[in-house]
Amino acid sequence: MGAAKAFIEVGDRRLIDTALLALAGASQRLVVGGEQPLLRLAAETAGARYVHDRWPGEGPLGAIVTALEAAACSTMVILPCDLPGIRPDDVASLVNALGEPVVGTVPAAAVFADHRRHFLPLALHTELLATAEDLFASGKRSVASLLDEAKVVDVVAPPGAVYDIDTPEDLAST
Repeated sequence: MGAAKAFIEVGDRRLIDTALLALAGASQRLVVGGEQPLLRLAAETAGARYVHDRWPGEGPLGAIVTALEAAACSTMVILPCDLPGIRPDDVASLVNALGEPVVGTVPAAAVFADHRRHFLPLALHTELLATAEDLFASGKRSVASLLDEAKVVDVVAPPGAVYDIDTPEDLAST
């Protein structure tokens, strides 16, 4: 993209601000990232906590492990910063579909699905931390590897919620 995605503006808002607004109802908001002072400032300005990614550049599973380690709740939403259409209602639908964790059962995760399953955004029980750590230690880096170990709940994807910006062409079409 030529720039940090978090700070790309879509409409009148930076992508990081869209993500943080979508998480406005959360009891805890974490921003996980590499050493980027602007990212830390954006998190703190929005009342979120910045957490340094223990494995920057090593794929999404390392960032998920970092977030799960810092979690102070039983359910967490992993939300990438490149979803310009994500809304608080979308996040709530994932959390509601997940339900509360039940001790002694396989931890669950909720993802959006339309014509395919989208791995991010993702709501998950924080009990998946040990599994995520084991997968990461074994060399796995994908979200899919974590979902293979969880009970997955597919949620109908609302229009625009899963549209992500990966290329300049994606940005131009927003």
